[in-house]
Amino acid sequence: MSYRDTITDQIKLTEHIQLVTSNGLKYLHITHPKAVARISLFGAHLLSFTPANSAPVIWMSDNAIFNGVKAIRGGVPICWPWFGPANESPTVQPLAQTKDYPSHGFARNNHWQLLDTHSDSDTCTVRLQLTPSPEMKRLWPHDFNLIAEFTLSESLTINLTTLNTGDTSFDYGGALHSYFQISQPDAVQVHGLDSNNPVPRVLTGDVDIICDNPAATITLEDNQLQRKLDINNEGNNAMVVWNPWQVGAKAFVDMPDDGYQTMFCLEPAIIGKKAVTVAPGTSHTLTTRLSVTAL
Repeated sequence: MSYRDTITDQIKLTEHIQLVTSNGLKYLHITHPKAVARISLFGAHLLSFTPANSAPVIWMSDNAIFNGVKAIRGGVPICWPWFGPANESPTVQPLAQTKDYPSHGFARNNHWQLLDTHSDSDTCTVRLQLTPSPEMKRLWPHDFNLIAEFTLSESLTINLTTLNTGDTSFDYGGALHSYFQISQPDAVQVHGLDSNNPVPRVLTGDVDIICDNPAATITLEDNQLQRKLDINNEGNNAMVVWNPWQVGAKAFVDMPDDGYQTMFCLEPAIIGKKAVTVAPGTSHTLTTRLSVTAL
């Protein structure tokens, strides 16, 4: 898909949305009385979200690469139709035996089309669409229509809907790979990662774990920012918790060496052997809702 195909003159932008082109990539800048946000059409990637009278909710790497090829570091990347290395995913094996299969699928490093926008005094909604190209079909031979819907107000809702437009069922996995802005590691704690264990998780070092019994709502408390972020999820079977810490951050060219100190990934995911099966003509939606309140 070429850059010019990602948006057409027939799509009307509301008064709260501006289309911006920078270095060949297209972005939607949303300025609403209740929140501001930026979305890249490359990857349908939420880059920022800041409710009115609040600190930024989403973390973005100062060294992120915006070249229309590499997935963007930070924000909310869309991992789809698999999570992690392709050759370890049950939704891809035994297809993914070559090195050119991208980790976390292909949705985050392709250009999406703008479907429509809507806004009023309460909310602003943007919908983007991804449909299969020959290269996508080579990697994952299924017919689909993938729609990312972003609804912004004081809170943010992201709906990722997978529609099977083919004649046979398929399995898929993925995640909304959310990077959250924090003040510093020793100021935060997370509640709800294990619905059977009320003890909160604290950030004291590198972490890369899969929580397969999460509560429906995960709460990230930041004592220094004096705020609580409630993360309500639907359609997932796990939460991925990730921070690369000092050694890991230094290994990434698109993350500052100290970037780990102000980010924490809490990702609603469809992962492992519990992939979602989507029958022909049906759909499945992965949802995350983010809301901020004062402590």
